[in-house]
Amino acid sequence: MVEDEAHDAALVEHALKDGGFDFTFKRVDTEDAFLKEIQAFHPSVILSDHGLPAFDGFAALAIAQSKVPDVPFIFVTGSLGEEMAINALKTGATDFVLKHHLATLPPAVHRALRQADFRVQRRQAEEALQSSEEKYRSLVELSPDALFVVQSDERIIFINSAGVKLLGAAAPENLIGKSVREIIHPSSWKSVQQRLAQMFHEGKPTPFRERKMLRLDGTTVDVEVAAAPLTFHGKPAAQAIAHDITERKRSEEEIRRLNVDLERRVCERTTELETANKELEAFSYSVSHDLRAPLRHIEGFVEILVANKTSGLDEESAQHLETIAEASKKMGRLIDDLLTFSRTARAELNKLRFPFGDLVRASIRDLQHETVHRRVEWSVCEMPDVNADPALLRQVMLNLISNALKYTRTRKVARIEIGNASNGHENIFFIADNGVGFDPKYAHKLFGVFQRLHRAADFEGTGIGLANVRRIINRHGGRTWAEAELDKGAKFYFSLPRECREKPVPAS
Repeated sequence: MVEDEAHDAALVEHALKDGGFDFTFKRVDTEDAFLKEIQAFHPSVILSDHGLPAFDGFAALAIAQSKVPDVPFIFVTGSLGEEMAINALKTGATDFVLKHHLATLPPAVHRALRQADFRVQRRQAEEALQSSEEKYRSLVELSPDALFVVQSDERIIFINSAGVKLLGAAAPENLIGKSVREIIHPSSWKSVQQRLAQMFHEGKPTPFRERKMLRLDGTTVDVEVAAAPLTFHGKPAAQAIAHDITERKRSEEEIRRLNVDLERRVCERTTELETANKELEAFSYSVSHDLRAPLRHIEGFVEILVANKTSGLDEESAQHLETIAEASKKMGRLIDDLLTFSRTARAELNKLRFPFGDLVRASIRDLQHETVHRRVEWSVCEMPDVNADPALLRQVMLNLISNALKYTRTRKVARIEIGNASNGHENIFFIADNGVGFDPKYAHKLFGVFQRLHRAADFEGTGIGLANVRRIINRHGGRTWAEAELDKGAKFYFSLPRECREKPVPAS
């Protein structure tokens, strides 16, 4: 199982045990471990989450199709949306199961293993069709598929036990001597007859084709049939193999029904999302307009009082007015930040390939006003080109650099380093400072809305900037995290997937 959450993997094991499976289980969470265990563990089935911090489920699927194409691959995830589910099946996944519906996992694994067995059996059967007459009888009786021999006059002269069972006969004698036409459905007979005649004439095998056969009681069974020339008892004949695909056809029909339902639900969700976005736009406008109006009134009347009544106010009253004015300004900044945070989720991504170093330097220039009368030592490494939305990524850099300047304010000399690294499939960027830092046990709170690790009296802020950083990077398919120690500085990281599709353009 490709899964980074050990708890989720334990739930999957429990669900499979409840489903009656006796199995050995191995969990991996990196590409290297996955490649290693494919060879060492020899899996019968592969389960995979969709999105892992260091690996991707679709990448795992591509590797599995290359290395072990006969092993079923099932997505077991909590994050796979309807569109992604359809894409997973089209890409080659055997099935998908949602983590909150693990009761459906055992049936899905049963189906996947049956399909895998079928592929192995069919390959074995095809090899059997090329074997010698000496081995023929011993092999065909072991086959789970129906095998029978037809003479050039279209009479059945041999059938194995699986064929007797498939056609609902009591014994081979009930079928030997019958015309093959009696066990082929009328809708399939014409094409079967043509292929038999062609095979007898040209001596070439016919590939597997879906056909309908008739049991002795008149019922229909769906099969896949292939035939090849054979010399049987010294006479030309045709050996045919028929695999019962009734269950598979039923499963395929269910998958088609599910796909139709998924596509319908995608359309419905898209409509709902468009409606929700319109409502959110209206709400944002209302918040912006209706909350700003009373704030303007508060600030305006405070200014009137200060201008006209200063001489009549005692020191305490004047301090109260100053507190009211400052609180209204802080509320205004909070409204601005919340609206920016809301718009970030809805803004369309306009990705371009551009030099990230240009954007870093432009962001530093934009924040020069925060370095007045301060000693700031900058260290900026060479940066790669990135494929991202320049406007949104600029917000990220302004937030992170502004934070570094803010929390080094108490240092005589502020040192800020901006650098990057690569792990092969993503570029990793960092902004490090020698500021006040924070307690690392609270690092998980940093990127939440309104989460602050320092007192407002010491360092101003609304607690929304880092939440906005995480949202923007998540929308680009990247990650965000931080490291720090109290009074020893902090280091903030974010990553961007490595993509090289667009032509470079100058950063604005």
